[in-house]
Amino acid sequence: MSDNPDGAPKAKSTNWGLMALMTGAVTAWLIYDMATTTEAPRQAVLLLQYFLLAGALIGLVGSLVKLLTRE
Repeated sequence: MSDNPDGAPKAKSTNWGLMALMTGAVTAWLIYDMATTTEAPRQAVLLLQYFLLAGALIGLVGSLVKLLTRE
């Protein structure tokens, strides 16, 4: 059942503060892991780490923007 008078389904709410906190933690962990490594990883692993870091940073920026501009 919908709670709206026009019969439209209720929009799902997202907790952007929690999302920003999680992506910030993942970003910090990846940077720490990459900075404290004792031996050079293979090129494929290094490339994967950089892609994961880029994705985490994009998620962090996106969730912060949504958190700051929510209505």
